[in-house]
Amino acid sequence: MRDRDTVVAEHKLDGLSQTPAVPSGPLRELVGCLSNLQTALKRLLALAEEKLAAMRAADVGALRDCALREDALLKQVFMEEKQRKAVLARVAQSVPCSGQERVSLTELADHLPEPLASSLRARSTALQALAEKLQQKNRVAANVAQNLQSHIRGVFAAVAKVGQETGVYGPRGEHESNVERRWIDAVG
Repeated sequence: MRDRDTVVAEHKLDGLSQTPAVPSGPLRELVGCLSNLQTALKRLLALAEEKLAAMRAADVGALRDCALREDALLKQVFMEEKQRKAVLARVAQSVPCSGQERVSLTELADHLPEPLASSLRARSTALQALAEKLQQKNRVAANVAQNLQSHIRGVFAAVAKVGQETGVYGPRGEHESNVERRWIDAVG
């Protein structure tokens, strides 16, 4: 007997048709988790854009603000992902998925009725696309930071190699030549 809070999915196993019952509560919870995760990734993507703009403008305050907000969002994404995995595991227990220990969202969708299966696949594809865009933006930001760090290292190396100067005075006021000076000498 099926109650109204049960979604029936057809599953073919060894040529026999079985209809495992999947509670709709966890399915709704899974869709909610995916929606929350998608929202958080969209916010991270927008924040990555802000971070790149702050890097272009060399705005240290904006970069600091981006880093703080990014930290909070990453914690939220971590918690949402943890919850998504837990709900996915509960739903997967209701649907036999070839006896695998870990089931992906798309594998689970293969065992669910339409339109639910299509909805889950669409959300999974959207999440994957957002994650790829976010990775791309973060790679650009990392490259900019590495290039900037290399540039600064180069500037300090050039300053440190002031080289040999002629016509300078020593600590006692004598004329010295071929004395190597360093940036620390200039600063004191």
